[in-house]
Amino acid sequence: MIDIGLLWLRLGFGFGMALLHGAEKVAGAWAYFRTGAEWDLLPEVVLLGFPWPAGFALAATAAEFGAAILLALGVYTRWCAGALAFTMLMAARYHAIAGGVGEPAAAYGFVFLGLVWTGGGRYSWDQRRGARCAKHE
Repeated sequence: MIDIGLLWLRLGFGFGMALLHGAEKVAGAWAYFRTGAEWDLLPEVVLLGFPWPAGFALAATAAEFGAAILLALGVYTRWCAGALAFTMLMAARYHAIAGGVGEPAAAYGFVFLGLVWTGGGRYSWDQRRGARCAKHE
């Protein structure tokens, strides 16, 4: 039953992150790099104080879209969950600095952090391909 719970967590949070947050950021990045349009994520990264804001914004976009899809499928689950946990905890930090509500981002971050420790479970691509990190679950 735990493995079914992990499957539902991965599917819900992974595809939810990719579709509700990541796709929007991919569209913003595409417009920014293609036409020079304003990218909503860029000022947020600047406020957090990261060097190379466009690079870090692109990394966050890759995590919220690409890593989220891989996580949902259970591919490199722990690595993807780690990237997503960091991204979400930085989003919560941004909201705290900017005076917004960072609670949803923090909640996502802690779910992803939990998946770093548990891995994807039995019903993951990692388990099917016999990944070394999946054997320790």
